[in-house]
Amino acid sequence: MRGLWWKIGSAILVIYSVFLGLLAPLNPGIKTVDPAQLNNGGTTVIITGYNSHFADAAQSQQVWLTNGDEIFCAYEYQVVDNTHIRATFSIYQDISEAFFDLYVHNAVDGTMHLPDAFLQNAMEVSLKPDKIEPCLTALAEADRGFGFPNQPILNETIRNLLFHVPSWFAMILIMAVSFGYSIVHLRHSRLDADAAAANAARVGLLFAFIGLATGMIWARFTWGAWWVNDRRLNGAAVATLIYLAYFVLRSSVNEEQKAARLAGVYNIFAFVMMLLFVMVWPRLGADSLHPGVGGNPAFNQYDLDDNLRLVFYPAVLGWMGMSLWIFQLQNRMDRLRRIADEH
Repeated sequence: MRGLWWKIGSAILVIYSVFLGLLAPLNPGIKTVDPAQLNNGGTTVIITGYNSHFADAAQSQQVWLTNGDEIFCAYEYQVVDNTHIRATFSIYQDISEAFFDLYVHNAVDGTMHLPDAFLQNAMEVSLKPDKIEPCLTALAEADRGFGFPNQPILNETIRNLLFHVPSWFAMILIMAVSFGYSIVHLRHSRLDADAAAANAARVGLLFAFIGLATGMIWARFTWGAWWVNDRRLNGAAVATLIYLAYFVLRSSVNEEQKAARLAGVYNIFAFVMMLLFVMVWPRLGADSLHPGVGGNPAFNQYDLDDNLRLVFYPAVLGWMGMSLWIFQLQNRMDRLRRIADEH
């Protein structure tokens, strides 16, 4: 039982992250605005929320825009229902930036923010009041309970973070195990170490395919295409092909000792190249859509909701533990198969 604790713990963490990842609600947020431009003078827009409670919290509702350091409250607004507000904005002073950020706040949902919500449409304002009265009152505290942060564009697809990223962590860990066994084989000529390296690489490829598949699904919903010409995506694909070539090399040599030595040398090369293509090369250029690459903020930089971290980190640990467990089972099955073949 002593060796089972980490396996049971990994299974519990994966079940916990999957359960909360699929069932925990997404926090309220602003989904769309229509139109997306503010004209000179007053402009009436429809604000559409997601999981919002505009009607339930109508008494505490506040709607405003920011442009640089300036704040513009809605001149008037009407709550249509829980997910729609009709608001009119009148810009009465100089504009410093091209885009306006939108904020909606109430006592139930808290503060919802949509960056770059509106573009100024050839707006020229010549009049500026001598004194601008504050238009915002104290923002009421909101207790929403447990929920995931609502990020613009990502919306519900943010749940994929709990599957996509941990699969790559698991892949890198298990490929490091394969790398270590290849070094052991090259130093001590142990065929069992070479077999373990191959088994670890097989498990690593399984998690690489999971990472590619979940990444493609995410790209389809957030970027509009299953695959884009992105350094991070292309690097992950090249790293996967490098390890597929590892198994082609193993099967192309008939003599067992020679095949094991060639595969061991190639595996060391493959692990180094995998790190370069997955972790280094994507950061060398600025042409990337992927979070954390090309100047784009990573999730931990713009996610202000710690609820996501309470699920994400256990998911990473659980998936890494499961990858080691699967490798252990694969290695044991392979060893039993070889013993049966010898007899």
